[in-house]
Amino acid sequence: MHTAELVYLAVLTLTFSMIASFTCFVRVVSDSMAPTLLVDDRLLVIRRAVLPRCFPARGQIVVFTAAAKGPERGSSRRRMVKRVAATGGDSILVGDDFRVGGVGRPQRVDVPAGGVYVLGDNRRVSRDSRDYGCIPSRQVTGLVVLVVWPLRRARAVR
Repeated sequence: MHTAELVYLAVLTLTFSMIASFTCFVRVVSDSMAPTLLVDDRLLVIRRAVLPRCFPARGQIVVFTAAAKGPERGSSRRRMVKRVAATGGDSILVGDDFRVGGVGRPQRVDVPAGGVYVLGDNRRVSRDSRDYGCIPSRQVTGLVVLVVWPLRRARAVR
């Protein structure tokens, strides 16, 4: 091989390894984020380590780890995709089509410092902070930036 080819391969290898260390892919497994994200969409996620200190912010779609509950799951952890509704220090009024505290009465939820309140876009089927409360922001592992598959749905995520 010529020197130019070796340099090209080295740069290409370095580029792909950097992309792989800063990103990951996640598959959507439920309807909780429909119509924004659909079952079997593949998402490109930027890992938390390369994001600014103000991450996560209200309105962003994030990936976080949560304890999977139920006898068939044991004590495993799974990745979930939801939208940030409120961050530490915020207050959010949860009611009507929300489930916090029972039936139909809006409740004020104060998000503690270092916490995040997440909701699925499809409120009817989503299991989110209405069920398990605020999550520690350290459990947020990345920011969803692109739908990469299927190709007909490929786009930036907002």
